[in-house]
Amino acid sequence: MSKQTLNNIKVLIPRPVGHTDEFSEKLIKLGAQPVLFPLIEVLPINQKELLDIYQNQKFDWILFTSKVAVQFFFETLNPKDITSKIAVVGTSTQKEVEKLGLKVNFTPSAATAKKLVKEIPLNKGEKVLIPRSKIAGNDVVDTLKKRGMNVTEISIYNNTPVEYSYEEMMAVLKENINVITFTSGSTVESFVKLLRKYKIKLDTQHIVSIGSSTTSMIKKMHLNVDKTAEQHNVDGLIESIESLYK
Repeated sequence: MSKQTLNNIKVLIPRPVGHTDEFSEKLIKLGAQPVLFPLIEVLPINQKELLDIYQNQKFDWILFTSKVAVQFFFETLNPKDITSKIAVVGTSTQKEVEKLGLKVNFTPSAATAKKLVKEIPLNKGEKVLIPRSKIAGNDVVDTLKKRGMNVTEISIYNNTPVEYSYEEMMAVLKENINVITFTSGSTVESFVKLLRKYKIKLDTQHIVSIGSSTTSMIKKMHLNVDKTAEQHNVDGLIESIESLYK
């Protein structure tokens, strides 16, 4: 990423509060103007249940499919108590684990949950713990069970939509946004529900997605996607935005 490649480009970031810092800082260094507009609030759930499960069972692996899952997992459990091997979905999740002084034993060839569960070197019958979002789908669990794994899943956080008034929505959109970024299906759904609620039509903003599952949701909601990041992380998003303004 070269300097000032996005001079004065306004980028809407609808990520939850507390999850925008790295993205915003990198955009500012490139001359862009991040516009923060959190569309979901992420809150921990089932903390006692998580503690009971991990203390009373011995797991061979813990699978983290998001950075947020790592953060909420270790709000409840002490990193020093972890004896399981750890697999993560991508580099940002890996960094979050390594910040705690823990080793990541496996990262897939591409930063998707689908690749993670297909490529992870598991032995039949091993016990796998998956701490995840309450709204996560069942594909990961189903794939591992088909591979003969003993899977325990627990929802440790929930995504709650943030409500905005018509005036608040228009105040943001009147900022002359150039690019709207989406990093999850839940942010897409929340955004489109607000547009429909207030009968707001988007202008000519570019839309950039962090990965294929988010892109699928954007298309399902009848929006056009200009770019899907090849790297499913903040750097991939920024490279996609830069490619629109070369």
